Formats: sequence, C-alpha cells, structure tokens
Amino acid sequence: MFSRLFRIDLARLILWMCLFFVFLALGNSLYAAYRVQHDLLLQNSREGNGVFAEKLAQVADAFFRSSSNILRASALDLSDARLEAEAARAELEQLVGVTQVFNTVMAVDASGTILAAVPPHDARVGTALRTPEGRELLEAREKTVITDPFKNEAGQWIVMLAHPTFSSDGAYTGFIAGQIHLRHGNGLQTALGEHRYRDGSYFYVVDDEGKVIHHPMMQAIGASYQDQPAVAAVLRGERGTTVATHPDGTEQLVNYAPVELLGWGVVSVRPTQAALSSLGELFWRTFSFTLPVFVLSLLGIWWLTRLITRPLKELADVAANLDNRDNFSRIRFVRGWYYEAALLRKGLLRGFSAVGLRLRRLHREGATDLLTGLMNRRGLNTALQELRDSGRNVAAVVFDVDFFKSVNDTHGHAVGDDVLKAIAAVSQDHARVEDVVARTGGEEFLVLLPDTGLESALRFAERLRHTIERTRFSIPEPITISLGVACYPDHGADIMRVLMAADDALYEAKSKGRNRVYVAKP
Repeated sequence: MFSRLFRIDLARLILWMCLFFVFLALGNSLYAAYRVQHDLLLQNSREGNGVFAEKLAQVADAFFRSSSNILRASALDLSDARLEAEAARAELEQLVGVTQVFNTVMAVDASGTILAAVPPHDARVGTALRTPEGRELLEAREKTVITDPFKNEAGQWIVMLAHPTFSSDGAYTGFIAGQIHLRHGNGLQTALGEHRYRDGSYFYVVDDEGKVIHHPMMQAIGASYQDQPAVAAVLRGERGTTVATHPDGTEQLVNYAPVELLGWGVVSVRPTQAALSSLGELFWRTFSFTLPVFVLSLLGIWWLTRLITRPLKELADVAANLDNRDNFSRIRFVRGWYYEAALLRKGLLRGFSAVGLRLRRLHREGATDLLTGLMNRRGLNTALQELRDSGRNVAAVVFDVDFFKSVNDTHGHAVGDDVLKAIAAVSQDHARVEDVVARTGGEEFLVLLPDTGLESALRFAERLRHTIERTRFSIPEPITISLGVACYPDHGADIMRVLMAADDALYEAKSKGRNRVYVAKP
C-alpha cells in the first residue's frame, strides 16, 4: 500500500510538482504578506510612538513655561507690595487657590529666610535655606530658575521653580518658589497624564543630567539613566527612534524627544511584541482570503493531471505489450487530444509492424561487443552452453594486452580503442569459422577452439602472439600480448574450470615477464 502510494508515475509526478510549486508560491506569498505586515506595524508603531514622545515633550515644555509664568505673575504682585510675611502668605494662598501645579509654594527673602509657605507644614517658616539648591535660587537674581531633581531635608525627591522678587525701587528682595514632589501626586503628572497602557507601554522624563524626574514606577525617580543610548541621544538635543533590549530579554521600541526649555528629555517605550500583537490576526485573515483560491487550484491541478495522463497511460499499456497483436486495434481508440500524445500514438502505429524485426536485431546486437565486433560475455555464455551441451573437446586461449594502461595514459583512450580493434581483427583472422573469439573485458580476450588438442592450441597461441608482436599499430611503441592455454577435459572436469585454468596460466605468463604463452598445469 505504501509503495503504491509513493510510486513515481507521470500522474503523480505532474501532481506533486504542481503541488510543490503551488505550495511554494502560497508560502512565499504568505511570507511576503507577513513580512510586509510586520514591517508596517513596526513602522506605524515607531511613528505613533515618536509622535507620542514629541507630544509629551511639548506638554512638559508647556507645563514648565506655564508654571514659570504663574510664579512670575505672583512675583510681580509681591513686587508691588513689600515682601513681608503677611503679604507673602496672602499671595501664596491666592496662588494655591488659583492652580494646583505645585505641591508647596513659599516666599523667601534676600537672606534666604522662609517668610511664608503653603501648606505651612512642608517648609519651616522663619528658617534659612541650607541646601545647595536653595543657595542656587538665591544667586539667580535675574531669571526664573528650575533646579535639577534633589532630595530635601525630609528625604523627598523634588524639583523647585523660583522667580525673583524686587521692590518698587528695583532692589532684589528675594524670590517666590514652587516645589513639585516627584514621588507623589503633582502637577507634572497631571499635565502628562498617566499614559501607561495595558500592553506594557510607558514613558519617563529625565533632566539634563539623565536623572529620572517622572516614571510610572515611583522607585525609579531619582535614578540615573544617562548611560542608556536613548537618554544620551535626547540629552544631546536629538529626537528619533531606537531598539533596545529589556533586562528580561524582550525587545522594545524606544522613541525620544527633547524638552526645549530645560534641556530635559522624554523617552517613550513600547514592547515590540505589543506593536506586533495584531500580526497573527492579520496573517490568518490573509490566509483565509487565500484559502478558497488555493483549494480551487488544487482541484484544477488534480483534474488537469488526470486529463493529461490518461492518453499517455493508455499508450504506455499498449507499448508494454507490443507482442500482443490485439493491442494494435487499441491504439486507434486512444484519444490523443494534444500534440505529444497524438505524436506518440502515430509513432506507435508506425512502429508496431517493425517490432519483431527490431527485437531480433537487438538480440543479435546484444551478443556483440560494440567496439571490436567480437562476441561479448552474453554471446560467449550462449556459445559455452552450446559447447557444454555438445560434449566436444575444447581448447581455450585467454590473452590480454601487455601494459595497455600505459597506452591509454600516454596516447588517450581513442588510440587505445584503435589498438583493441586492430588486435580483435588479427585474432579473427587467425581463427577458424567454427572458433569463438570474444572480448571478455577491457583488454582481455578469449578464443575457444572446438575439437582442438593442447599442441594445436599452443601453436595457435604462439602464432597469434608472434603476429601481434610484429604488427605495427598507430603508436610508435610495439604491442605485445600474454597468453594462457588450457584444454577440456585435460585441465578441468567442465569448461568453466578450464577457463579458470587458462586464466591462471595467463597470470603466470604475465608474472614471468609478459609477451609469452603459458600452458595450464594439469
């Protein structure tokens, strides 16, 4: 059953080849669609993620510009009045009532003493600022300052914005500042929004030194990401897309954009797998649209295969039984509807009458060596069988050409073939009509001499050796042969043993120097 299923015939060959190329085309189309969809999804995800990062950078930039403007307005209000504790507290309470951008707002005089704070428990009123960031704010008397993230005395990560205040005569009187607590609810988080997706996408913000000031994981705030390629690029003012590998081995699409006002950067991260989440569905939809055409193609291939192979199969059945005369009428009913089948049918009709003659000719040619015209092994076996059946005495002379390999190596195989044909002709000339002359191998020959004794066979062998030695062939070097002689029944109980004895004698002649005749031992 298994061998019948997988045997090679024309129908199966056409069917399997067509199926192979159909499947190859289908696979290539599906793979191409998969790659195009894969690349488009990644490209769209990169572009969308890039737009998202750019938008967040603009939002962050607008947030800090707006926050600075709010502080500037409050500083101007305090500049119109005197920077005193009561006036400062009232202004701060009004500021907190208007906006919820800051977690804490405070007013500080020119000596660095906190005059007022809202809410009051977040800053100790009446104490002096001792942190380096506080001293930085005091020294920046002409502009709005935004500090890098730092830890305050309570251990909280904060960012401070400050705007200087001046008296009516233009003298520096201190500054008004707002604190944003990075690990708690703050105005920056409100402005940016949560923007963390279920598919694992998120974004974070870094300051100009690569320190994280906003991150969905609060424990990451304050950490330094400056060694990450995307962060290093955004701090150089670049914007773009890169691919990074998460510590867990997953691939991520990373987009980044700078916050122009501060030199900060926004980095948006999305897992590649999330970007490709719809790829499987797109692929199967493409396959489902392809499937009906694919099934119809298979049915069409099967039908055409049967249609094409039917006349050829019928003609093959006829050709396999040419010796049956009944098949001659069958050929006329084979429908050769295409050119090759019609041509084959016509050829069978013309050749049917010549099959017998051709078979006889082939049988005769099958018993003849094509190169020399002597008997080949097939013809020799027939002759041996006839001699064995007759019971006649037979002498066997086995010989081969000495150093024939060097002839081929020196002059080429074409010259070697000419030498063999010449030796065959000489051997045929020396043989009688009833003798059998055969070529048994490359340069090996056999002569069977029916009704011939050992002495006569030995004279025949010497005469043949001498003639070959004197013959001038198509090469300058002389050609010689070595011969072995044996007789039936003297050297064996049957002809095959005699041939073996003659072979042994031939090898003895070659081992003794070649160009000589040896008689087999009794």
